[in-house]
Amino acid sequence: MIVFFILAIACASAADDAKLDGSALAASQAAAERCARQLKSLEDFAASAKAGQKQTTRFSENEVNSYLALTLSVKYHPSLKRLVVSFEQQKLEAVAVLDFDRLRSGSAGVLPRIIGALFSGEHTLAARGQILSGNGKAHFELDQAKFDGSDLPNFLVEQIITAVGQKQKPPFDPLKPSQLPYKIQSVEVITGYVMVYQ
Repeated sequence: MIVFFILAIACASAADDAKLDGSALAASQAAAERCARQLKSLEDFAASAKAGQKQTTRFSENEVNSYLALTLSVKYHPSLKRLVVSFEQQKLEAVAVLDFDRLRSGSAGVLPRIIGALFSGEHTLAARGQILSGNGKAHFELDQAKFDGSDLPNFLVEQIITAVGQKQKPPFDPLKPSQLPYKIQSVEVITGYVMVYQ
């Protein structure tokens, strides 16, 4: 489950707002269940793999988005309202609706309070970048971002991404290398899919 959260929360992209209203994505219970079965397969493989044994698992964009919408979204911190991802060759794109009032609320850290002071209410954050992975770790590298359709400096978007990531359970910073679960060695984003290598 954290695999997709790392992939998804790490960015929010320059994709159309149509993805958020569901017109470009029809969340499917069947696709979400396929995704859950594949995640269980990753977990089972990690628990029983013999030395040198490898496994590759392919997740479709629809499976990931359905899982995010129908299964994982109930576990998001309330500051993350919606998240939709798309996969291009070596690029991850996503669109997130963030509630900055919720991001600021209950924050002990200076960064979320500063961000909350700059912005209030719900806004769409869009970003595009790549997942850099290897040796069992991965992180997101931001290429470009938009805030309600307008350009926003990458350094500010990176701070927002970090603040939202720190609000999740467990907290993490998508922009810093994190250990991947289930003995995953690397992930590769290709058009329409993400490949997970164990």
